[in-house]
Amino acid sequence: MPRTLTLLITLFLLLGPSTLRAAPPCDPPVLGAVTITERTAGFKVDAEYPVLCRAEPTRAVRDYVSATIHEFKKTDPDHDLRRFPHPYELITRYAVWPAPGGRFVSVKLHVMAYTGGAHPNNWPMTWVFDMQDGREITLDRLFPDRKAALARVSGLCREVLSQSLGGMLVPDMLDAGLTPTADNFSRFILTNEGVAFFFGPYQVAPYAAGEQVVTIPYDNLGGLIAPDIAAGAKAD
Repeated sequence: MPRTLTLLITLFLLLGPSTLRAAPPCDPPVLGAVTITERTAGFKVDAEYPVLCRAEPTRAVRDYVSATIHEFKKTDPDHDLRRFPHPYELITRYAVWPAPGGRFVSVKLHVMAYTGGAHPNNWPMTWVFDMQDGREITLDRLFPDRKAALARVSGLCREVLSQSLGGMLVPDMLDAGLTPTADNFSRFILTNEGVAFFFGPYQVAPYAAGEQVVTIPYDNLGGLIAPDIAAGAKAD
């Protein structure tokens, strides 16, 4: 037997298949960040978003941030503090979660926009990307049987939020925000522990309750997640 082949077999037996993993599709997953800062008499923009190791995911996040800034500026282009003595403000901040092995990368963007009124508007925006091909993991790709999956997810989120909201629980808001529709559950990421679903202020509870997040362990979604995603998202 050739010496090279013998060495490879020996390494496989010593290290085992769990050690000899395929390299991540690209590494490191986050190469840097882009910061957009603008100041006028009536506006402040302070936006950040990550530069990922594939162009397609970076472009998707960039385009969302750019469109959000554009819409923000259209609110009242001539605002100069004369009619309302406070500047309008837009802020974005991000967090990134690479899955074990590096195939899937989740991005969560927190957006805060203030255009007058008693308080700013806040909302989450999320993406999960397959770094092998740069495509986004949508609900339909995550859950082949979306109807059955969302029924399960809705029930599990209701169990958690009914307890965690305490005095902020408003049954009618919870019912509307957890109706098993794609729009209600489209903001999610993949963590080592499970699928985390984000709910912005007013979706499931009053503004004062803030953003809500429920992480559902993968074991509680057994058979509902696409097999390749379930295999690539879980920690050992």
